[in-house]
Amino acid sequence: MAFNVLIVDDEADIRDLVSGILSDNGYKTEAASHYVEAVSMIQKKRPNLVVIDVWLGENDRDGLRLLEFIKREYEFVPVIMMSGHSTIETAVTAIKRGAHDFIEKPFDSNRLLTSIEKAIEVSKLQMENAELKVKARYSEAIIGESQNASHIRQSIEKIAPLGGRCVILGPNGSDKEIIAREIHRLSNRSKSPFGILNCRSFGVRHLECELLGSEIVGADEIKIQQGILEKISGGTLFIDELASTSPDFQLKLLKIIKDDAFSRIGSTEKLHLGIRIIASFPLNIDHLIKSNNFSDELFCRLNANMIKITPLSSRREDIPLLLEYFMERSSRAHNIAPKKFSSEALGVLRSYSWPGNELQLKNLIDWILAMSVSSDEDTSLISVDSLPNEIMWNKNNETTEIPFISSVSEMSIREARETFERKYFIEQLKKFSGNISQTSKFVGMERSALHRKLKALNITDSKLLRDEDG
Repeated sequence: MAFNVLIVDDEADIRDLVSGILSDNGYKTEAASHYVEAVSMIQKKRPNLVVIDVWLGENDRDGLRLLEFIKREYEFVPVIMMSGHSTIETAVTAIKRGAHDFIEKPFDSNRLLTSIEKAIEVSKLQMENAELKVKARYSEAIIGESQNASHIRQSIEKIAPLGGRCVILGPNGSDKEIIAREIHRLSNRSKSPFGILNCRSFGVRHLECELLGSEIVGADEIKIQQGILEKISGGTLFIDELASTSPDFQLKLLKIIKDDAFSRIGSTEKLHLGIRIIASFPLNIDHLIKSNNFSDELFCRLNANMIKITPLSSRREDIPLLLEYFMERSSRAHNIAPKKFSSEALGVLRSYSWPGNELQLKNLIDWILAMSVSSDEDTSLISVDSLPNEIMWNKNNETTEIPFISSVSEMSIREARETFERKYFIEQLKKFSGNISQTSKFVGMERSALHRKLKALNITDSKLLRDEDG
């Protein structure tokens, strides 16, 4: 991966010189000439490292002001300071304020490259250590102080060493995989592989092939494709969403468990199973079994041990810890300073129904960080006004399910912001039947500004928009 370096210097010759040296050594570079431009580029481009001249020609020591901004908002972005007419006092000040190194001009190119390489490596280690500290504060499988969280914690400790099969019941959006991983980690199979088979990710035929593998005999060779059962031999297999599979697949899995053996598709050779199976199911699995939509016998075979996750709405005392955990994890992933919630905002979030459970809560945090990135205001404290309107509208109506974009964690901050803005304005227009005047009043924008925003977001459907009042 090519690292992106931002060069901030008011002298064009220096910017070009540094950019040339770094580009010749495999780095991608961007350049800025003053503080405001640099802040904008840092927010938009998110560089891996910033090289800053102490004197930027605007205000005395403007480079140090930029250093302070970076260390406050993007803690793990390393900074190297440069100056051609600095004092020892300036250098010491820069290092104290978080600069990785201070280089005097004219500089040696090897000295600069070595410093950059070390700074990126140190930053990487700092991020890894911070992540370990977060994990030390929270066990991902048991975040929370509720009775259900405590029961899950105790169940994992009892179930993990036993080695038997296990089922995890929980609503949509609850992270059953994390519990399965924790069981594996604490078991005597922990040094063997952990595999995941998400049953909704494959069609019927492909699901069977993914599980068992295949063996095709050709004219000159036998082509073998290993399935997940073979790949994780001796380890643990987590089968997610098993209730969504066909009766035929359920019967085949039941036979594998009974025989403790399986064969690749296209082969008659029996291979020893030798793995632990953990399967996840929805909370209404009893109903699915009674209505013959899932095999009673297969469930009984899997249900040697059971862990049940209750909906987040029934364990509201866990919400503050989950918010804090996801905020720390997401902010570090995006290299953004973590935000805190005001007591009023926290109260609203605790009273919300969370139909999407932990996944929806995690996506809320990603949304908040995405929306705060390009804001010029101090967004370190999340107020009620910073929460999505969907949550505010629904705070007194806990039965309405609110759709949340589940793929936001796969997006860049810019993509997530644009996605949510587009969704927000489309919903507002629909609410006011496309009336621009009423929509602009509600969202607090001038009509001309709203028109520009809609155009920028490519919201131009004539059936959705109309300008007349009423």
